[in-house]
Amino acid sequence: MVRALTDGAIRYEHPLKQYTSFKVGGCADVFAEPSGLFQLQEVLRYGNDSGLNISVLGKGCNILISDNGVRGLVVHLSGKFFNRIEQRNPEVIVGAGGASLPGLICQAARWGLEGLEPLVGVPGSLGGAVAMNAGGKYGTIGSCVTGVTTVGYDGELHHYKRDEINFGYRHSSLSDQIILEVELELKRGNGEAITKRMSDIFQEKSMTQPLNSKSAGCIFKNPEGYSAGALIDKLGLKCMSVGDAVVSGKHANFIINQGSATASQILELIYRIRDEVQKRLGLILDMEIKIW
Repeated sequence: MVRALTDGAIRYEHPLKQYTSFKVGGCADVFAEPSGLFQLQEVLRYGNDSGLNISVLGKGCNILISDNGVRGLVVHLSGKFFNRIEQRNPEVIVGAGGASLPGLICQAARWGLEGLEPLVGVPGSLGGAVAMNAGGKYGTIGSCVTGVTTVGYDGELHHYKRDEINFGYRHSSLSDQIILEVELELKRGNGEAITKRMSDIFQEKSMTQPLNSKSAGCIFKNPEGYSAGALIDKLGLKCMSVGDAVVSGKHANFIINQGSATASQILELIYRIRDEVQKRLGLILDMEIKIW
């Protein structure tokens, strides 16, 4: 057995709900929290040698985990190595894949660097944000990325320059790899002006999104030419519920766990919404969140 199995990095039948923003979900058959790159590579090797399905969990803000849990190995990137943020030169920040995106945005502002303000209010990790090219109407994170270092599920390291990465709507060409480090090129700016813009964007989002609720952000991607939230609202589905899973009254593309919802209740509500939109509007809503 690899060394990682003998020093507390591996646990069995480990509950996962505490690691997700929905606060639902069962246990992982095998759960690992590697402390650094070498241990991560050992854990991946162990998973592959054991024939386990491998899933990687960051901040758990864009995921719905089944009540039955996750079969195989879940790797949680939570140690200091995976949460580093540093200013490499006056206009470049390098952040580890597991670093908090909100924390990174605030740190950039303290350093007087602008460019990440459009992502204010977006939860989760830096790696998760880059993998799905997170953003909104003011911009996406892909526009700031100049380089990414990843590790494949086979444990091999890779480095990509910006022109080697494809970014699209809620998509990147890195979504099938584990993002270890991201290089972001920003611009020098006025600290007060940056903070003011961040505050303005946050206030705007707070008026229209349930930012402090137990949710996973937008459930569906926007169909081309449409707003998924507006479509759901048009059908009068705001506040529709299944148990404690409720469509937000602020934004119809958010589902909230307003108490003790289960993953099954949330999933049933998702399917009801999608079925109604397809039946009544003839449009198919694709999932933005991941379902394990």
